[in-house]
Amino acid sequence: MINGYQKGDVAVKIEGRNYRLRLTLGSLAEIEARLGVKGPLELARKIRGFGDKNRSNDEAMTLLECLLCAQDRDGKTSVPNMVKRARPMDYMPAIATLFEETFA
Repeated sequence: MINGYQKGDVAVKIEGRNYRLRLTLGSLAEIEARLGVKGPLELARKIRGFGDKNRSNDEAMTLLECLLCAQDRDGKTSVPNMVKRARPMDYMPAIATLFEETFA
């Protein structure tokens, strides 16, 4: 188990390291601001459309960056750069699971 794990967290592995995704009020507000959506329904519509060809990885990167738990950041890894090297669409199933478990 990853240190500091809380109920609702979803574990992901990026560049061989374990991280946690956690949806908090702060991360939800940041996601809404950065993606330009108002409220969870509009955000859900946007997330459902991530599989569409017209969606860029930028939005998926934003989600991944906002949901990574700060406690996992060791100061040696620049989270934004690590996220940019990641293939964020690979993490959409984990992100979807996080939202489903949080709002189920």
